[in-house]
Amino acid sequence: MTSTILERQINFYILQPETPPNETINVLYVQDGDDYLKIGKIQECFEQLLNDHPSKAENLSIILVPPGNSIERYNFYHPEGSSHEQYLKFFYNELIPEIEKIFAGKRKRIQRQGLLGDSLGGAVSLSLCCRAPEKWTHLILQSAAFSPKNRQEAKAVHDLKNIKIYQLVGKKEDSFVSPISNEPLYILTNNREMRKVLATKQVDVTYIEEDEEHLWVFWQRDLPRALSYFLNN
Repeated sequence: MTSTILERQINFYILQPETPPNETINVLYVQDGDDYLKIGKIQECFEQLLNDHPSKAENLSIILVPPGNSIERYNFYHPEGSSHEQYLKFFYNELIPEIEKIFAGKRKRIQRQGLLGDSLGGAVSLSLCCRAPEKWTHLILQSAAFSPKNRQEAKAVHDLKNIKIYQLVGKKEDSFVSPISNEPLYILTNNREMRKVLATKQVDVTYIEEDEEHLWVFWQRDLPRALSYFLNN
């Protein structure tokens, strides 16, 4: 699709069964769509879920949204990125209406609607959720690279208690250095702090720490559990 807001082409992908059997579907928007497809093996994970749990997975539609190159990604995803506000507007004013139009044309009704993201993709997923929490039922965060501004966003939201959050982080992630800013991101510490903020909001959070680093192999291994969380909770 062509985004007027971002002034560029956005090539999103939809993963779903060839013919979803039910009228009701569950939609999961995925940041870093290309990476989840190529490195995270999300299509293979989805196909395995369809094989193992067809009654649940056959109602799932996954929207993969690639951000562009690493600089564009930073500017879209980071709260202080030069195009961050435009990206949030694009998501709500252009992308979601386009997806809703596609499913309405197939006479599908959306029941659950979630966001999935890793690292900065997790941070922007939280930003999107905080802008319009009533739009979402689930937030799936894999090693989200939160900044203090993300905590401020969460604190400022009046009501998040109807959203179920899956929050995964590795115990070795504080040492990860951003390739853009060349500064450590203290991902473990910031996730622990975000967990405290969410606790004050009475949010249903499934929080998991594992002895892992900030690597795709960690998120790929976790993906079946994360997708199952979206389908079953």
